[in-house]
Amino acid sequence: MQPKLVGISEIAEMADPPVTKQAVANWRVRYDDFPRPVETLQSGPVWDAEVIKTWLDAKAGHAPVVISFINLKGGVAKTTTSVAVAEILAKEFRKHVLFIDLDPQTNATINLIKEEEWQKRDGDGRTLVQLFRDKLRPDDPPVFDIEKAIIRGASTIDGGISRLDLLPSSIQFIEVQEKLPFIAMQGNYNNNPQDILRRALQPVLDRYDFVIIDCPPSLGIVTKNGLKISTHYVIPTIPDIVSTWGIFQIVSNIATFSESINRLIKPLGIVATKVQGTIDLHARVMRELRESRLFDGKNTDLKQPPLFQNQIKQNANTARGADSEANLNTFRQKYGPNYEEFFGLTKEILEKCNPPKS
Repeated sequence: MQPKLVGISEIAEMADPPVTKQAVANWRVRYDDFPRPVETLQSGPVWDAEVIKTWLDAKAGHAPVVISFINLKGGVAKTTTSVAVAEILAKEFRKHVLFIDLDPQTNATINLIKEEEWQKRDGDGRTLVQLFRDKLRPDDPPVFDIEKAIIRGASTIDGGISRLDLLPSSIQFIEVQEKLPFIAMQGNYNNNPQDILRRALQPVLDRYDFVIIDCPPSLGIVTKNGLKISTHYVIPTIPDIVSTWGIFQIVSNIATFSESINRLIKPLGIVATKVQGTIDLHARVMRELRESRLFDGKNTDLKQPPLFQNQIKQNANTARGADSEANLNTFRQKYGPNYEEFFGLTKEILEKCNPPKS
């Protein structure tokens, strides 16, 4: 008996709930175990309906885990930590990962691709700043194309990690982000300025198991674009007074924003970075974080996010690893002794998110 054959349209209808044909196309990219077509006809590929039904029952339709890395203070290894987590998720844990660089400093972008490639892309509208710039010029044809902007196989590890994609940033974000609130107040375009990124990502988001976002050191509109699609957030911080000072403000503002969009954005935890065991202040602040005492004395019902067990020690090699021109082709070369700590942190994140297996 010949098996019943179905195409992409039929698979979209078989899903529960039904999805778009684009979603099915994304599943083929995202899931390694998506069944192979029985045959490719002139009209397109076709699959065994029974095999597809089994696969759909087991796996399809899960939304990606989207994690924003955020701190209001610069220099806390936020970018290094988020890049390391993305690379390890993609390479070691075989997850399909999209890294979104929303920070105008573009450090994550230059960590993952060479500066010459970034300059070319920034010049011809293939960085994220163009997406926002298009919204500031609603009467002009849009320049930004999500498919052309995504860089596939990003990273210096092994000449590129096949499961790691990048949406690059631009230093021109500094100029654009200052204009977004003013344009919104003037009512010059209909779209919610906090919803620009979400709308752009709709065609591609289902390709990924994880989306990692490097947020700017602020709580402005660009950061809220990242939070709007986030399911979780992580706060990297040096265990000192200045670096931890803004954590309550972050948690409070995200809780308020989460309530305004009627969707929970869960705090995964605080990552202690650049830890120096010889400094008494670091040891004291680490105790406060470990015992969840950071919010003591504040008139609030908010709870301090827990401290991750893995801490990232101060290490000069880690800073060197952020240079994509340094020809550091392995995790050991790029992160030195901190690799074990980054691996442990990534494993903790996986356990906390408990995502579906891909």
